Amino acid sequence: MAYNTNQDILLSEVKNNTGEALTPGSTVHIDDVLLHTGPFFAVTALTDTVVDVSECTTGITENNAGTMQAVATNFTIPKGVTIYGNFTSIELDSGSVLAYAKLGVTVTAASS
Repeated sequence: MAYNTNQDILLSEVKNNTGEALTPGSTVHIDDVLLHTGPFFAVTALTDTVVDVSECTTGITENNAGTMQAVATNFTIPKGVTIYGNFTSIELDSGSVLAYAKLGVTVTAASS
């Protein structure tokens, strides 16, 4: 009879929740200014990259005079940095990234 200790259960949950972060289901190279729809759980900048927040849904919020709102200012992801989140879509102003999606996600890009 198998016996699961709290440690066994915890390790199993860690494995279940981080497995795709280590081996994502889909990795997409984005180096254009088109809207790419995921969702994505992480983005790694291959060059200094500017994200156009007015054209995509990053899920990133900021505090504006005590009120939380969607980030309103384009931001730069420095080369080599990975950010994690729930990015419904991504559009760049400049740069190049790898965007990571879970297994089974069909990534689409808007036509130019």
